Amino acid sequence: MAAMEKPDFDLLLEKYRKGECTPQELDFIGSWYLQYQKDAEPLSQAELETEVARMTENIALKIAPPTNQTPLFRRLRLPLGIAASILVIFSIGYLLLPARRKEPEIARQQQAISPGRQAASLTLANGKKIFLSDQQAGQVVQEAGLSISKTSNGELVYEVMGSKDQAHGFHTLTTSNGETYRVRLPDGSTVWLNAASSLKYPVSFKNSSTRIVQLSGEAYFEIYKDRRHAFIVRSRGQEVEVLGTHFNINAYHDETGIKTTLLEGSVRLKSERGASRMLKPGQQAELTDGKIKILPADTRSVTAWKDGYFRFRNESLKSVMRKISRWYNVEVVFEKGLPEDTYSGAVARHDNLSQILEIMEGSNNIHFSIKGRRIIVSK
Repeated sequence: MAAMEKPDFDLLLEKYRKGECTPQELDFIGSWYLQYQKDAEPLSQAELETEVARMTENIALKIAPPTNQTPLFRRLRLPLGIAASILVIFSIGYLLLPARRKEPEIARQQQAISPGRQAASLTLANGKKIFLSDQQAGQVVQEAGLSISKTSNGELVYEVMGSKDQAHGFHTLTTSNGETYRVRLPDGSTVWLNAASSLKYPVSFKNSSTRIVQLSGEAYFEIYKDRRHAFIVRSRGQEVEVLGTHFNINAYHDETGIKTTLLEGSVRLKSERGASRMLKPGQQAELTDGKIKILPADTRSVTAWKDGYFRFRNESLKSVMRKISRWYNVEVVFEKGLPEDTYSGAVARHDNLSQILEIMEGSNNIHFSIKGRRIIVSK
């Protein structure tokens, strides 16, 4: 893989205005924009060119052939933790790198709302609830034929022990707003659970012809391949059947439809009204009112949440704020007369909410006010 060559900055901006930038060029502009925002004074054209040259030398941005299955941020290797900071270009048809503006209202309020965290509750078959953030790494549950442990990086791991199937019943893993968690199921499949979601599953898949789980909210699945035992995910109004594959399901109740996105393998989707479709990698099925529509998928945007980012592509303000609301556990109130613009860009999920809102304010004629855990959006 070759490093990105020194760009012609004027040409790069012109390509962005025309919508012709490659993903790597967009990453470069986003990284430069972040540093520019932190400068105390506006830069002259000569200073801009110097900054671009310096960043080109310092940022080891590796260019690989684009693939739908590789999250964009895994290709970034930025110094001083820039890759872990906000990398945002909220655009409305073209790029505008703003001149130094007045301090936005959101920054003056100085009310930091922290991001979500790795946490969840586990409800056992007997009804006992365990708050996993309170548990140390090591064994969490020991039952007949079953051991559940928590790894040092926070993954919940199931292990069914013994030749006989002594483990019975169902467990439910639940995240609240502002929480996310990962679990390795008894069959070896791994599930990432997004905020405000729950997954119900049997404590053992032995002696069962199928592996059935129930999802509410959003989750990303990497299913252990077992041709003899299909893996079935039931969610609001649909059923997804797989053998071994990687896919994401967004089934939040406050979204208009259910979106199933396939990254690898194949899945069959069935609606409760009897409609049935097969998905290929890179496709997304949207189920609305019992009807299934198949569209090309932006898999990087769909799965960015599990890698620690929000990634938006031509999304409405309300769609963006729904995602932010779940992760930061805030209520969002929209005043009337807001512009019907769409937003594109990427945001690190571990930053304080005020940092994100500040950049959104600078991208368009909208304003945010923070009152406790309520965000008011106005013109």
